[in-house]
Amino acid sequence: MLTGLVTDIGRRLADRWAATMVMPGLVFTTVAAVALTLRQSHWSDVRMLRSELATLTAAGSGSTRTAVLLLVVLAASFAAALLAEGLAGAYEQLLLGRWPVPLRRSAAALTERRRRAWRERDDACRRARLELERAADAADAAGGDAGTAEGRVRVAELASRLGELEARRNELALSPPQCPTWIGDRLSSPTDRVRRDYRLELADAWPRLWLLLPDTTRQPLTESRQRLDEAMRLGGWAALYLLLGAVWWPSVVAGAGAALVAWRRGRDRAEEYAELVESAVDVHVQELFERFDEEVRPIRPSLGPAVTERFRKGAGPRRP
Repeated sequence: MLTGLVTDIGRRLADRWAATMVMPGLVFTTVAAVALTLRQSHWSDVRMLRSELATLTAAGSGSTRTAVLLLVVLAASFAAALLAEGLAGAYEQLLLGRWPVPLRRSAAALTERRRRAWRERDDACRRARLELERAADAADAAGGDAGTAEGRVRVAELASRLGELEARRNELALSPPQCPTWIGDRLSSPTDRVRRDYRLELADAWPRLWLLLPDTTRQPLTESRQRLDEAMRLGGWAALYLLLGAVWWPSVVAGAGAALVAWRRGRDRAEEYAELVESAVDVHVQELFERFDEEVRPIRPSLGPAVTERFRKGAGPRRP
């Protein structure tokens, strides 16, 4: 049974490795070979490509030469995959708003611009909420069926308007922006909201909370994180195709398309992962607090700082 389990795990890892590295690497190696053969001056010369392919096939006859050629192709594919992984890390840092030093001033200006826009939308929500509360109080105080009906209509209209304003604000960010990018703010929002609602530092509490989560919660979180990583990896491949455009311009088209898909998927996957992380905290934070104070029922937000300090063990805050 153990042997079968190990074999099954190995097969799954091999399938995942092939899907995430080997196959994209083979595709890129093929495109790179075409690019290096045609270059810019003959970018659409199909006849030239066929001629070079026929020459390569003729020269590669024989089992030894075929094996060597296959090894070269696999090695090039693996090298391209490793390079794409490195570029994916840089792409992820860019989307998270952790820009290099030369772009720090631009990042700060963009962050401040996003913060001002968020505050304007939040102020509009506050005014609408205050107006709704006043209308609700007036409707309750009004006497007679006609006044009550008119007041309810007014309250319903104001509630709908408030919902629209809050949705517009939340499209920008769920909390005051701290990053120049939407994805960076969305992934950091669970930390801000957990700190605000529970007075708990998520960076310190998450490793302990993870150990308490059941498998039915861990699995969706893990799979969601993997999907987010795959979107970032696609961004690395997009950068690689864009760089190849210096040799063969049609590669830029493929790179731009992949970059657009990676950006769109990155937003969707970041939304999904951040929502799952915050949901896991909301569902299991009671159990986390009870592990450190058996008398906590219901949750006391005042316990958050004490538990956070216990997790830190005097080492101070960590980077989220």
